[in-house]
Amino acid sequence: MKTIVPYLNLKEYFLSGCKSESDLQVGVEWEKIAIFKDTGKAIPYHGPRSVKAIFEILCKDYGWTPVLSESKEPIALKKDSASITLEPGGQIELSGQKAFSLSENSSELYSHLTQIKKVSEPMDIAWLGIGAQPFSALDEIEWVPKDRYNVMRENLKSHGAMTYSMMKETASVQVSLDYTSEKDAVEKLRLAMGLTPILTALFANSPIDRGEISPYLSRRSQIWAETDSERTGIIWKVFDESFDFDQYVQYALQVPMLFIQREGKWVQIARISFEEFLTRGWNGFRAEAQDWDLHLTSIFTEARLKKYLEIRSIDCQTASVGLSAVAFLKGIFYNAVSRKGAWDLIKGWSIEERQELQKQVLTQALNAKYKNVTLLELAKTLVGLSEQGLTEKEKSYLDPLKILLKEGICPAQRLLRCYQNANGHESQIKQILRCASI
Repeated sequence: MKTIVPYLNLKEYFLSGCKSESDLQVGVEWEKIAIFKDTGKAIPYHGPRSVKAIFEILCKDYGWTPVLSESKEPIALKKDSASITLEPGGQIELSGQKAFSLSENSSELYSHLTQIKKVSEPMDIAWLGIGAQPFSALDEIEWVPKDRYNVMRENLKSHGAMTYSMMKETASVQVSLDYTSEKDAVEKLRLAMGLTPILTALFANSPIDRGEISPYLSRRSQIWAETDSERTGIIWKVFDESFDFDQYVQYALQVPMLFIQREGKWVQIARISFEEFLTRGWNGFRAEAQDWDLHLTSIFTEARLKKYLEIRSIDCQTASVGLSAVAFLKGIFYNAVSRKGAWDLIKGWSIEERQELQKQVLTQALNAKYKNVTLLELAKTLVGLSEQGLTEKEKSYLDPLKILLKEGICPAQRLLRCYQNANGHESQIKQILRCASI
């Protein structure tokens, strides 16, 4: 019989993630969007030029092992401790191995990109470092045949106007950081939540919607803002000084469940809270240890806790800027002086000011202001703090970000400079490929 989850042990899940200072590593999930070079449309899961075809060649030529769906179709690949997974609209994600040095994160990313481009180019497929599909409409994007996503589709369909767009159209760079104690984890979570408007502005990179220039520099973030509010956004209680693991547990207990897994099958749960499931069960099912871990993966806040901290506010980027994002966070979060300096910049903001800034950055990015100070000015200070927290060898990874800040722009504005020169759909595709291909 499976172990029932004891209420008092839910906090232990997070405590078991604590690492020593010497063991702190960085993990990165690199999501990417694929389009056909001739039409600009999203590639499908099935077909001779498709996600499935790419997966089959990666297994054959590069030694990846497929993970099959319930219908025996490849939905993920494994090799050593790395994996390649799929988002619901066929976005491919490299879940990299955790690394002590940025050079390890970098070499793994470039090796992955070399492989995937070599496989994709004969199919006339390009991969974009951009936060949302630029040309395809939502209903033109094929769903990945994965039972987990089928359950999510059904459960979330009436919870947020942009929920399906979130699932099928968006892509991000997600950075995982370790913590050493409960206090350290909470301070890092609080800082990550506090930095959300700046991170959104600094890495806004999704300004195109169905071929047209969107009013949003981060359309990805705008889409997320209209997705199931009970499990997304910012946890405002984190800014209370008393916030701790117990309060995070209380938050997670109230988030409606999406699913459980039993005997390899996904079971949809009728949106009861995890606390209700824990105390009363549901439809004959009782809570098991694995359910808590799985439930935490269905919390989609801008930063979230598991046995590490995951920061989720960054649009997908080209490789060099994406690595800048990783370096930026590592330098701030893994250096006590840099982290304190970063928190000192934003600790005085009220909840209302944070909410207003998060709205502003969707359209204004670094031009958004806190009182009379632009986020561009704050971002420059933060990059300086990050630089202080990195080794001499790792500081160079910040260079692409520093170039953008010197110009006073975010990646979306650089992309728009290319795109505004386009004349007609064929020209638009060429400009996107020239400026956003990974």
